Amino acid sequence: MIWRKRARPPIQQLIRIAEPELGAHIMKASLALAIMLLMLSGREPIWAEAPSGSLVGRIVFSGESTPDQIVEITRDSSFCGKTATIRTVAVNRETGGLEGAVVSIDAIAVPTTDSPLPPVMIANSHCTFSPPIVLGRVGQQLEVRNDDPVMHNTHLKMETRTFLNVALIPAGRPVVKQLKEAGIYHVRCDAHKFMTAIVIALPHPFFSVTDETGAFRISHLPPGDHVMTIWHETLGTFQQRITIPIQGEASLTIEYPAHAESKTK
Repeated sequence: MIWRKRARPPIQQLIRIAEPELGAHIMKASLALAIMLLMLSGREPIWAEAPSGSLVGRIVFSGESTPDQIVEITRDSSFCGKTATIRTVAVNRETGGLEGAVVSIDAIAVPTTDSPLPPVMIANSHCTFSPPIVLGRVGQQLEVRNDDPVMHNTHLKMETRTFLNVALIPAGRPVVKQLKEAGIYHVRCDAHKFMTAIVIALPHPFFSVTDETGAFRISHLPPGDHVMTIWHETLGTFQQRITIPIQGEASLTIEYPAHAESKTK
């Protein structure tokens, strides 16, 4: 019997044959290694996100300020004090900024999330509601609590309908209720009628309230043209068109018109 050597293919041919399978194995191994390294480092994989921008600005008010209202306290005055100051229009002397203006963006794309939203909170604190303006999303839980050593009665209404009416004893458990409907909820304490606040539920997360300097910021906005709505409990509502960049931020300063109800700029 005569043994003959079988001709071997050239090395280039072997490489060409193995290239697709070898490349697939290398790609799988590289991906597995990258995920393992991320897990070991405690970081989550970073996936591509939709482009978004931010809106930063200040709301200023140059109209005539309303004088503060001083009311007498007749119940629990040993703790709450003898008088309370009610300020309906708060303007910063240095910046001219309007405090307590609610800014919202009517964005088309609303992000979805499977994670439950943390509750928003309003507290009876030193015979005031803290914070005086609460912003939340529809479906979010509202937590109401009493931090004072006196009893309060927290009463929330939307127009003429009562949303929540509960007595809160000192050191009692908080009361939690879901904001099921978009709109403005007026808050007051029936035991201390000088205590008032506002809870606003919106169907999207694109909102902010101006701080004591009139400044606000709204992040993660879809780029493009939008309508910005500005609301103040005393001064009313007006709207303005804005443009959000694909990345970065848009910055603006807006003068709040006096008695702006139903005005559009």
